[in-house]
Amino acid sequence: LVHHGRKRVAHYCRKWVVHLRVLFDKGFSGVLNTAYIERLNATFRQRLAWLSRRSRMIIHQVETLEAGMYIVGCFYNFCDPHKSLRIKIALGSFAHRWIQRTPALAAGLTDHIWSYQELLTYRLPPPRWQPPKKRGRPSKAVQALIDRWC
Repeated sequence: LVHHGRKRVAHYCRKWVVHLRVLFDKGFSGVLNTAYIERLNATFRQRLAWLSRRSRMIIHQVETLEAGMYIVGCFYNFCDPHKSLRIKIALGSFAHRWIQRTPALAAGLTDHIWSYQELLTYRLPPPRWQPPKKRGRPSKAVQALIDRWC
């Protein structure tokens, strides 16, 4: 990021400070596990050709890389069950079975493991309607809409 200039570096530093504040408010101890970070980097390198070592792929825009990382993160959290998150269910005295879970399922964000198609076709609700910003008093029609939707 240094080659983009000081303004961009300062922008990302401010973003990190905000993220760290949220983490500390939620009980983050401040100790980063190196193995976790290395595993995360390996996952991104495995799933994004732009980040793999000794690859001919090159990324031309930072926005494309960010979008790819968001997609990989969504697949990782909603579609891929993790072995460390599974739950052991006892069936009698000697038998058992495992219930597979994704990070989103373990966190209570969803009630099932999503398919890739379900994730890619999920539609977000439209943003909340905002009244137009005009000078002066709003018309009765606009005021009725504001009263109804805001």
